Amino acid sequence: MKSHNNNPPWRLWQRNVIDKFKNLTDEEIKKELQKTANPFAVCMEHWNGDFNISTMIRNANAFNAREVFYIGKKRWDRRGAVGTHNYTPPKHLKSYQELIRLKDRYTIVAVDNNVPNTRNLHTFDWEEINLPPLMVFGEEGAGLSPDLLRLSDLVLEIPQEGSVRSLNVGTSSGVLMYDFVRALKSSTSLYKKLTQPYGETDNEQSESCQLTLL
Repeated sequence: MKSHNNNPPWRLWQRNVIDKFKNLTDEEIKKELQKTANPFAVCMEHWNGDFNISTMIRNANAFNAREVFYIGKKRWDRRGAVGTHNYTPPKHLKSYQELIRLKDRYTIVAVDNNVPNTRNLHTFDWEEINLPPLMVFGEEGAGLSPDLLRLSDLVLEIPQEGSVRSLNVGTSSGVLMYDFVRALKSSTSLYKKLTQPYGETDNEQSESCQLTLL
């Protein structure tokens, strides 16, 4: 059994990973996840230190996002991530200019329900986008900043039926990621269109593998 970050081998089995990853190092797990990563990314504004960022990162790992970003405060509370940041590491963006540069690779999809001109997630068709989505989320209470909303290509709203005004980032990010991955696995055309920018050798999810999920 391999060593892991200078810890004894038995510590490998204390990590919150599925059985096939138990004997792998953190770096090996990261490489394996990237081979089958889904063509989307997530980003959170983190100006005040919202604890929900750790749940967003955990969700990104669960749905195997290709990249995770955050902008604002560099330090964040890792407790809710339960170690998933070791395998799906978040990248800190120093400015909105760095986010703008990502528009060459992603469709920026803002997620908010207290702003005008939103699209309803129930009726939105992911086939409309031509580049993989970069889903962006705001902090608890503040929501997305006007600057980020202006940078976005579209704004999606998760329809609600209760009395609360909004869902927190931990919940809303999980809903969006699930909805996108479900659409991706159900559509050969969407899968081909959004994985093409990465190249066939960059991702081991073959068409035959995708078809078995239909």
